[in-house]
Amino acid sequence: MTIKQIIRLLWKNKFWIFLTPIFVAIGVFFLTQDLPRVYESSTLVFTNPTSDRGATDGGVVRMDFYTSNNLFDNLTLIVKSRKTVTEASLKLLAKHLALPEQKDEVLCIEAYQDLKSHIPAPIWEKLVVTNDEEKTLQNILQNIEEHDNSPIEYLLREHEYYSVNKIIERLSVSRKFSSDMMEIKYSTNDAGICYYTLKILAESFMSGYSNMKELENTNTIAYFQNQLNIAQNKLRKAEENLKGFMTDNRILNYYEQGKYLDIAKLEHDQDEERSRRLLSGTGYNLEQIEEMFENFDERQVIIENISKLQDQIVTRNLKIQGLSVLENQNLQIENIQKEIDGLEKEIKELSDLLFKNSNSIQGVQRETILDQWLTLKISYEEQKQALDVMKTRKSYLLDKIDEFAPLGAELKKLEREVSVNEEQYLSILHGLNMAYLQKYDLEMSATQKLIDEPFYPKTPQASKRMLMVIGGMLGTGGLVLTVVLLSFFLDSSIKSGKRATELTSLPVAGGWIMEKDIPKNVYLDILQNNLIKQFYNNLSMHFSNSGQKTLLFYSHQNGEGKTFLLQFFAKELLQQNRSVIYCGNKEDVEKMPCETLVMDINSISNPEKETQFWEDRLTNLPHEFILIELPNTNVKPVNYPLINKANALVKVTDAGRKWKSSDAYFNDSLNEMIKIPHLIWLNKMEGDELEDINGEIPRKRSKIRTKLKQLLS
Repeated sequence: MTIKQIIRLLWKNKFWIFLTPIFVAIGVFFLTQDLPRVYESSTLVFTNPTSDRGATDGGVVRMDFYTSNNLFDNLTLIVKSRKTVTEASLKLLAKHLALPEQKDEVLCIEAYQDLKSHIPAPIWEKLVVTNDEEKTLQNILQNIEEHDNSPIEYLLREHEYYSVNKIIERLSVSRKFSSDMMEIKYSTNDAGICYYTLKILAESFMSGYSNMKELENTNTIAYFQNQLNIAQNKLRKAEENLKGFMTDNRILNYYEQGKYLDIAKLEHDQDEERSRRLLSGTGYNLEQIEEMFENFDERQVIIENISKLQDQIVTRNLKIQGLSVLENQNLQIENIQKEIDGLEKEIKELSDLLFKNSNSIQGVQRETILDQWLTLKISYEEQKQALDVMKTRKSYLLDKIDEFAPLGAELKKLEREVSVNEEQYLSILHGLNMAYLQKYDLEMSATQKLIDEPFYPKTPQASKRMLMVIGGMLGTGGLVLTVVLLSFFLDSSIKSGKRATELTSLPVAGGWIMEKDIPKNVYLDILQNNLIKQFYNNLSMHFSNSGQKTLLFYSHQNGEGKTFLLQFFAKELLQQNRSVIYCGNKEDVEKMPCETLVMDINSISNPEKETQFWEDRLTNLPHEFILIELPNTNVKPVNYPLINKANALVKVTDAGRKWKSSDAYFNDSLNEMIKIPHLIWLNKMEGDELEDINGEIPRKRSKIRTKLKQLLS
């Protein structure tokens, strides 16, 4: 949408755009003549956000942006809660009922009379305790509890001053900038009611919030006390379990006892290894000594043999002594001496052998070795017995370790249970202490404070009447402007030549204005002459100037203006001294200024017969232009072979009608089958859209515009 189109659209709807907001503004002006006066009062509350600290965090809360906003949202909801507003409404009602007489500074006479009209006299007498608001309030609460359809219930639901919903609507709660201050405003049409409603509401809010915080703190203390008892019982039970476990298993210090067993086993292994090595050495030495005793019997035999040989030598020596006395016994003595020498030699050999058997290889005597053997034998037996004792002790230590090792996991579990319960107990005890500290803090100081007390509004607020008038006018103007623009964008009609080409893919041969909406200052004759000449010029571009020219005109629907436009086209051709004949239905030929030929082809359904009919009737016609008006496409099927024999095909279309998908489908099919020039002629166009095709519309201009045009030229 171009700027030019926007300007045209706005100018076309200028009366709707400008007059509608004016009428609305006038209506708002007269309707707001009797607007009630509005009184407003406000109060400023210091919220003291640090007083909202938790009971388990040591009294310190990090007040960041989100925490602060959350706090003020909570306070706003509390102020506007039904409980707070209902309490304030009932107190206000009790104050009004307890008045001995009507007072303008409390409520106006109209409001007092209206209140009396809603509460019957018998109920009024039961409820009212003059000058005693507390007793009156108690009577009101009792009446609500006892009667479901109490008039008090109606006042709380529907009345202008006591309705909970209406009080909430007129109540405004906001935070002052980014401070800890909260501003509460209330507005109504009675100054006294405005002041006392806000005052009672602020008191109800502060009282209710304090009670809520105290109740929260009381609940917190009760919770921590209950949890402390549970934690204390769990801790004692865990300690008893640990004590019983250590007593049953005789554990003084598990880690020291385990360390002692580990060291004892290590030392025992070292002693056992040492004893095994010593036993192995002693056994080896004992075996070596015992090997020396293997030839003991052989030594006794040698000794006996030596003794026998010595006896033989003694016997022979005695023989020699006997023979020495005798003479000539030398030879016998020599023989005996030789025998003695032989025996001595044998004794010597046996003595050497005895010496070898009597001494070790190392040269130690057998007697000494025997002593050593006895000593080693005793030591070996002692070491062997000691090793057996060590095995027994090792078995005892292993049994103790097997018995003691699993106790560690269970002991650690019990100790961990005691530790966890102890930490839980201390944590809950800390939370309980913090809750008590907060309780004392709440008792010593109030969490909310009124900085600015509600004030009595003596003058009403400035009237918003002119603002409503201006707002209504601007809002209506914007709404009308939006509707106008939406109507343009949502309009699916053809409207302009450019859009016609986009929808049909056909060149626009010309356009025709919607004559029933033509302004009086338009020169219609000149405009029609320009339009028909433009159509002729654009059409003549698609055929030669010589020879006979057959032009076909058709439309999709009835009433699109084929016959109407053909009248002007025929006149234009006659003015050019061209011979023209029009072929169409009997009703249409009577309107034509040129020669006509009645051709009722609607009754012919066979395309071949229709083609033959055309050839028989139109052959040898002497006219230069043959203008044929075809039936509408929704009445009779299209004869494509016949159409392709013409010089041009012109679609006459109403620019104000909507272009449907069925039209687009038929148009695409037709374009595929048509081989001759296919053009579109738009009828019933708006003046603004027609200027885009034909140029400026000739009309009577004002003197100022005429002079400006002359100056520019």
